[in-house]
Amino acid sequence: LGISLGGHAAWQCLFHDLRISAAVIVIGCPDYFSLMSDRARLSKLSTWTEGDPPGAHFLGSKDFPLGLAKAVEMYDPAGMMLKPQGSLDELDYGTPSADELARLLPLMKRSLEGKRILNLSGADDKLVPYRCSQPFIQWLSSAVAPNGWFANGAYLEDVVFDGVGHQMSPEMVTKAISFITETLIGTINTPIAKKSKM
Repeated sequence: LGISLGGHAAWQCLFHDLRISAAVIVIGCPDYFSLMSDRARLSKLSTWTEGDPPGAHFLGSKDFPLGLAKAVEMYDPAGMMLKPQGSLDELDYGTPSADELARLLPLMKRSLEGKRILNLSGADDKLVPYRCSQPFIQWLSSAVAPNGWFANGAYLEDVVFDGVGHQMSPEMVTKAISFITETLIGTINTPIAKKSKM
């Protein structure tokens, strides 16, 4: 279980540590590039505002140098799977091409096969807004759904809590305890993607 920066770390550990079979991510983000791009936009950094369109030159700038982009591509969940590309707004959430599947399936098997994920976000979180995680979460949910290209390979439950900011609310605590209990006693054995709004 990780909260905020710990939530970012929980995503990393889940993808890279084979010993970890389940994670509860609370107000964390699996997409470092999206989160930092959002902060650059909101901060009106010159490396964001001077692009045409804004943000066009952020990747590779002094505020997000290519060395950092390469590290994100190697270790960040969204970076590994989707590659930093400036905007995830136009991603195709359907079945990847044959070439992409050849690259993605070994990654997914190594990183996520058989793992359980509970992602908890606050709808009013301004520090780690859900909009930064949502494209990757939707992409991953689509992949592990019963009719997805990584069908039943992992379990993902994504819950966004109305009226909650950058905090772990009592409702999140209850949800996390329930998920951990179910995981430990093994009552849910079918990996699926599940979306909830509370």
